[in-house]
Amino acid sequence: MEKMLSKYKKMFERLKEVNDDNEAAHVIQDEIYRKYIKDIASGKFESKEDIVFLSKEIKKNVIVYDVNRWYA
Repeated sequence: MEKMLSKYKKMFERLKEVNDDNEAAHVIQDEIYRKYIKDIASGKFESKEDIVFLSKEIKKNVIVYDVNRWYA
């Protein structure tokens, strides 16, 4: 889980760096969501608790920045 979490943390940092650029932030958000769904679907998580933990991290590090943005 630590290796996978490290990859997500890097993506969270990239998102924070470009947060003022709505288009770039949107692209990174999509990457994070896509990776998360693929990781769940391919069984990369060891437990339900790991999924819940990463969900909370995504809420804290991604969704919180998704304010006043619109997507076409």
